[in-house]
Amino acid sequence: MGDFLEATLARVPDGFDLPEPLRLLFAWVDEQGFVVKGHDGDLYGSLSDNGWVGTSIELRGYTAEQTLSYARSWFDESVPDAAARLWPFAQTGGEGSMAALWRDGQGRVRIVHLGSGSGSLMTCVLADDAVDFLRLLAIGYREICWNEEFGAPPEPWDADHEIVNAPYRDWLHRTFGVTAPATGLDIVSEPAEMGDEDTTDPFCRWVDNKDV
Repeated sequence: MGDFLEATLARVPDGFDLPEPLRLLFAWVDEQGFVVKGHDGDLYGSLSDNGWVGTSIELRGYTAEQTLSYARSWFDESVPDAAARLWPFAQTGGEGSMAALWRDGQGRVRIVHLGSGSGSLMTCVLADDAVDFLRLLAIGYREICWNEEFGAPPEPWDADHEIVNAPYRDWLHRTFGVTAPATGLDIVSEPAEMGDEDTTDPFCRWVDNKDV
């Protein structure tokens, strides 16, 4: 087991099991050498050694202290168990949006998105199944935090951006026998935004204190 995967598994909080597809992702990133040590001494993983290939995402499981601090920044005392039901494991956008595991009121664990608020507002379930989350990463959006882009196939930001991350897509197909869909809406059926009064998305409703 590589250092990156080992460090990640050590941070998975009580009450959660890291879904096997995510464990395999972190192991693959480790094996490919797509891990760097930050100035803080922590390890950060990505899907390529070239930041302009495919989707940009920063993989790093939060510590218990970081999870608590993050939950407090999002929720007031009306959601006392927020830190026990969330585990951030990836930064999805350069403005600070995050993907996390979330345990709903019935104990089911899903992958959710928390927009930064200063940029992305998307706050919703990204995937009920971890393989679908991996398929979302394979589509080729520069970042997966911008829900307004999900209705169409991705376009390159500039001449240096390669939409298709071939090594990642090949690994996804070989490992799970799946391919990337055409658009984000094929995975994220209701990319709700924080404060959406009419949404049926369970995570957005929980964030807005409409459901337990």
